[in-house]
Amino acid sequence: MRFGEVDNFIIFGGGEILFEACLLLKKRKKRVFVISSKEQINEKIYYTKDSLKNYLLKNEIKFKVLSNLNNIKKWSYLVNKKSIGISYSCRWIFKKKEINLFNGKLINIHSSNLPSFRGGGGLTWNIMSQNYMSGTTIHLINEKIDTGLSLVTKSFKFPLNVRDSLFKMQKYSLEFRRKIIKNFLIKLINNGKFNLKNIPNNSNSYYWPRISTKKNAWINWSWNAEQITDFVKSCSYPYEGAATNLKKKIVRFQKVRMTKNKIKFHPFQYGLIYKIIKNEIYVAAKNYGIIFDISNLKDKKGLLGKRLYSTSRNLEKSLENIII
Repeated sequence: MRFGEVDNFIIFGGGEILFEACLLLKKRKKRVFVISSKEQINEKIYYTKDSLKNYLLKNEIKFKVLSNLNNIKKWSYLVNKKSIGISYSCRWIFKKKEINLFNGKLINIHSSNLPSFRGGGGLTWNIMSQNYMSGTTIHLINEKIDTGLSLVTKSFKFPLNVRDSLFKMQKYSLEFRRKIIKNFLIKLINNGKFNLKNIPNNSNSYYWPRISTKKNAWINWSWNAEQITDFVKSCSYPYEGAATNLKKKIVRFQKVRMTKNKIKFHPFQYGLIYKIIKNEIYVAAKNYGIIFDISNLKDKKGLLGKRLYSTSRNLEKSLENIII
């Protein structure tokens, strides 16, 4: 498949890769217009302290902020015969009338493998499921979520030295994705040919929704130590961390590891702090002890023997608040 001459790029979504794509296209003398949500336009670019909005303004890239795409008149005037739409980390689902507007030239850049990791949530789900394969899939958008025909599919496996940190995994994935997307855009501009491949909807097809760390990241102390450790890692920096209660207050943890040797604890002991060494607390859990870093904990007095716990109300709410 070839897209023909394209000189008008309408990019939906947010994030650092979106901004970098805009810069590349602008340098190639292409018209670029960004459509984003209020939340995404104000999010800080991953490797800086400034927002996407400010970066777009500084680089004179036009943009529009919408609450949704439903009122097509607010943005359809941007589309012409030489337009292509690109979705990157977009939190809206495109409907038939929006897809048809682009006449087969509406593309999604998905930051993982399809069909195994459809939806959102990114590497959080990888860590929780101990699946360290990832990649980038660029595909034509249809009315279903992350299905249809792929233009580019590239995979990789995270090396062992980055698996202990969500931030390290994101950084590694970002560098991989950056190269794939740059090559894709250059090929697109040069009217290169893409081989279409069907994204299968088979036994390996899974959909995972986006989650909110603030709402969903509550530790369930009935899980085993490995599950808790993976969960905390999956919600760690650059997110707020996994939450639980300590001395009737909400605390969040970012850095965690298990003890080297198995330890048998009774279920009533789960969550109890049984040892403190410097800025680390040792907490009883199923099969192992869990070592939490408490460097950023404000109240460190009298922790020995105290229990980390999550109320049933908070656990129930964390399951109810999944973002589709």
